Amino acid sequence: MSPPSASRFTQLAKAMRERSGDAAPAAAKPAALHKPSSALGTVSESLKERIQRLEQSLAHADQRGENLEQELTQAKALAVQAGSDADEFLFLSPDLITDSLPRDRMRPAFEGAEFDALLEDIRANGQNDPVTLRRAEEGRFEIAAGRRRLEACRALGRSVLARVRPLDDAAMLRIQFSENERREDISALERARWFAEVKGRLNIQAKDVAAQFGLDPSTLSLYLRLARFPSEIMERLRDPRRLAVLRARRVMEALDADPLAFQRIVDALDAQKDPDPDEQVDTLMRAAEGREVKRNAARATPPDRRHIVHDGQRIGTLTRNGGQWMFRFATSISEDIIHAIADRLPELMPPAQARPRKGAAKE
Repeated sequence: MSPPSASRFTQLAKAMRERSGDAAPAAAKPAALHKPSSALGTVSESLKERIQRLEQSLAHADQRGENLEQELTQAKALAVQAGSDADEFLFLSPDLITDSLPRDRMRPAFEGAEFDALLEDIRANGQNDPVTLRRAEEGRFEIAAGRRRLEACRALGRSVLARVRPLDDAAMLRIQFSENERREDISALERARWFAEVKGRLNIQAKDVAAQFGLDPSTLSLYLRLARFPSEIMERLRDPRRLAVLRARRVMEALDADPLAFQRIVDALDAQKDPDPDEQVDTLMRAAEGREVKRNAARATPPDRRHIVHDGQRIGTLTRNGGQWMFRFATSISEDIIHAIADRLPELMPPAQARPRKGAAKE
């Protein structure tokens, strides 16, 4: 007898097939024969074919010999690691890959410093971790995991390393959900929208979705509520992933309780000039809960906020919150530099202020 989890995901597969009108899961269809890269206009190349091609190219290497050796070394290492599964690995044109699963990534995941770092790593060192795909119709493929790696390869104009496995609809969802669980940067809103799309696509009750993925029904209920987070607000946030689940819930509660909250939030976010993502979230929370201080052009004194800049780069922002001053480092500042600055703070303190004053707030 199959374990309960396998049975539940089999039900998911059946529901997805009925929803999409497919007669059978992708895994039940005969796998398409792999054609040599020359027959596909170099849009597809197996791991073994790549090793053979690189070895032949090295025999007639020109000034690119060092790069060829690096590629060959990586390809051979991957073949050793893959072992008997080496035939599952292909190098494909990104244009052959489509994404039919519920969206689990927001726009900021494919831009900014983190994505740029991924681009540079793949550009310099190649793609070490394959994306996971299954075969689709007419020589195309569908992605289960590795969307950022796929987009990075697409942006770089290079083939993407992929592991092609015989996956049915339930297995595709399992792999996508498992990848999300391992991600450290997954946000409440990303997770909420994914669950809402799964529920809508499968057309099943919330309690059934909770059972499929091992969630407490109250937790899933919260996610489904967060999935209604207004897109007009989300689009104004430079990185909606910074909005944690508890804060997102407070915003939804404020929107439900106060008909003026929505316009307050929009106005407060629009009034900001080039804020960092954390500042936006702080502004969002103050506006949602009616704590946003309205700007007054006639004020004689500037607001209690100061941006600290060094060599043309913003280090962070110093703000007053009630009777306390708070400093938020910019996201571009590395953790090592932050700790180095913290270590030097005692050296910068005047002797008379080396000890906290009586009644001063402690962090």
